[in-house]
This record gives sequence, C-alpha cells and structure tokens, in this order.
Amino acid sequence: MPRGREASPRRVKIHRCYTIDELARVLGVARGSVRRWIKSGLPALRDQKPMLILGEDALHFLSARKRSRSKCEPDECYCVKCRTPRRPAGDMAEFVPLTDTTGNLRGICPDCGSLMHKRIRCDAIEPLRAVLDVTIAQALPSLKD
Repeated sequence: MPRGREASPRRVKIHRCYTIDELARVLGVARGSVRRWIKSGLPALRDQKPMLILGEDALHFLSARKRSRSKCEPDECYCVKCRTPRRPAGDMAEFVPLTDTTGNLRGICPDCGSLMHKRIRCDAIEPLRAVLDVTIAQALPSLKD
C-alpha cells in the first residue's frame, strides 16, 4: 500500500458499498486508518458482518476531512504542534544558513511554546527585518568539514 499519499476521495464510487479492507485498498491506506475514521465519525453499517461503508458516506467524510493548505505570510513560521502558521513570539526570529542561498528561519510559537521553522532565501532576510527582529546564527559545521 502506498505511503505518504493522502487518501483521494475521487477513487470512491458513491453507489457502492465497501468493507473496511476494500475501502482501504481503494484509497491506498491501512485498514487501521479506516477503522480510526469509523471511530471518529465515518458512518458505517455495523449491524451486519462484515461491516459496510456506503461509498457516498465515505466520499462526504473524506471531503470534509480534507483541509485547505494555509500559506505562511512572509513574517510567519509554521508551528507543527498547532498546525497553523504563526508570527514568532516577541517578533523575534533566528536565521540559520544552510547553503549559500537558503537557510532556516526559527522562532518560538506564542501559543504553545514549541520551535517553529520556515525555509527562506538569504536575500529575503533584509525585507523581513523591517517587521521582525532577526538574528543571524553561525551555520553548524557539516560532517564533511
């Protein structure tokens, strides 16, 4: 079964009933994922064996689950814990160069306190300094050096 791919609702036929195994195979996900979806609200016909999931219900559930991607503004970093882009706490960030042209912008999430990251180009630092207090850290030595 494919990994790293999100389940595509387009593969589900609305006029068909699926068992847990069939729906998992059609969507390319693990059977455990389908079982978790049932526990979290995917309607299923539980009064018979094997349990059946209507294609229309699966389609509506997967479509409602799908989140729109939120793009970070230039002065925001993505907080993995909160799952949203946020401006760093205290409007302070640190730039760690990775290559000659790019690096990581790091900041602390104002809501949960975890570390946030964003990959930016080196030439984007100066415009960013107008709205954030950006310090430039020394690049860490690589294993090759």
